[in-house]
Amino acid sequence: MRDSTAGTRSVLFPGQGSQARGMGAGLFERFRQPTAMANDVLGYDLPRLCLADPDRRLNDTRFTQPALYVVNALSYRDSLERGEPEGDYLLGHSLGEYNALHAAGAFDFETGLKLVIKRGELMARISDGAMLAVVGMSESDLRAFLDEEGLSRLDVANINTPTQIVLSGARDEIERARRVLDERRIRVAPLKVSAAFHSRFMAPARDEFAAFLKGFRFSPLRATVIANLTARPYVEQDIAATLSEQISGSVRWLESIRYLLERTSAEDCRQVGEGQVLTRMVEQIRTAAAPPARAAGTARPRLFCVAYAGGDERAYAGLTEHLPDVDVVTLERPGRGRRSSEPLLRELPAIVDDLLRQLRNRLDAPYALYGHSLGARLAFLLCHRLREEGLPAPAHLFVSGESGPAIPSRERHTWELPTDAFWAHLKQLGGIPAELWEHEDLMAYYERVMRADFAALGAYEHEDAPPLDVPVTAMTGESEWFTQADVDAWQRESTRPLTTHRFPGDHFFIRAQWPALARVVRAGLAVA
Repeated sequence: MRDSTAGTRSVLFPGQGSQARGMGAGLFERFRQPTAMANDVLGYDLPRLCLADPDRRLNDTRFTQPALYVVNALSYRDSLERGEPEGDYLLGHSLGEYNALHAAGAFDFETGLKLVIKRGELMARISDGAMLAVVGMSESDLRAFLDEEGLSRLDVANINTPTQIVLSGARDEIERARRVLDERRIRVAPLKVSAAFHSRFMAPARDEFAAFLKGFRFSPLRATVIANLTARPYVEQDIAATLSEQISGSVRWLESIRYLLERTSAEDCRQVGEGQVLTRMVEQIRTAAAPPARAAGTARPRLFCVAYAGGDERAYAGLTEHLPDVDVVTLERPGRGRRSSEPLLRELPAIVDDLLRQLRNRLDAPYALYGHSLGARLAFLLCHRLREEGLPAPAHLFVSGESGPAIPSRERHTWELPTDAFWAHLKQLGGIPAELWEHEDLMAYYERVMRADFAALGAYEHEDAPPLDVPVTAMTGESEWFTQADVDAWQRESTRPLTTHRFPGDHFFIRAQWPALARVVRAGLAVA
């Protein structure tokens, strides 16, 4: 019997790993115009690469990604001309997500090809690292294994099915994981890749791609595209941010398919392009036991994040992927990201008012606040405003990259620096995408945003007030300038005992420590 969702069509697009010599046979001759366009954009003979691969470049990321994009796009076009319906829901596995967005009308064929060319080039530059497929362990068991073995430089790259997970990270730790899992008779398979895709090691590629995407505009979507990064439908104004974060974020295929199967049936899913790997995954997910339901009357905990100077709603995307059982919400300030058309705020009371408006009606579940650097002081002020308004208090306040608020910020005069000195100081701090330095228009845009944030920080004056009845956890990088006394100053602001953590790294240590930060947040929120 067909279920009630039958008739809602879904189309799946494969990604890297599905390439094979001979792919695209018959399509290049049939669709000569887009094939010629692809050859012109690429500067080489794509059919020759796909059909014969005489130079053995088809498995080179720089060539694999554009080749798969073109074959997927032509395969989808072919299926429509043969009478198959368009997809109501569109999903792509990693690289395949670009085909899903193209099919939904986010960009035309040529623009999509240019995007994947750049993506492949940037990812290919990161030549270190490795990946390992693990079959027979759940995600929670595998994460527990990583903690148990101290494999702190490995990330979960792909969650394909309940028992098919891919690890990505440092080559020596991948080899150790392979050896230990093999000893435990867990099936493993090293992937034939040149780098640690979908891991923190891709952060430089992610940041450069984010800068590259500033030059593109995306059209409204004609169908629902489910994002690998969030396992939820794309938000149109966030296409660029989601695509850039996808490079270093996990491919949450299992959650994506579960979301899909709540709205359609496995029978109504079809794969285009090479093979049927994705439809087999759909069937495995459909027949697997569903995750246990949350107890009636309970809600997922929430973590409201406040960005550092210059940060937007992407600031904590790396943390989001390591907290699948927590709703991570970044409170975006005006003048950046999806709120770029709104005037920047330079006064702390106005910024805190804006943050409060964003979460006031979302306090119906246990929640915590987290802020890094400037965001730490803003989150602290937000706690006080919540208390003044008589609203529910957070279960925890997490802060990083900042001294206790009673100590004047080291960055309080940064906003006054002339342009050259301002940018030299930011380069020293880190956290700025390398490609930004090559684009004067982007630097001018970010300078305006950063100066507004630093001006707000410069205006901060600590006011004596009764301490909060909220636990505080303060985190810093080992190479930061803070003394232990600076960090311990957070204790003055809470009646609860202070917890502190120091991690390897500088002011932006968080970008290499998302898994560890997620564990700290889990403990503070008492998430199992």
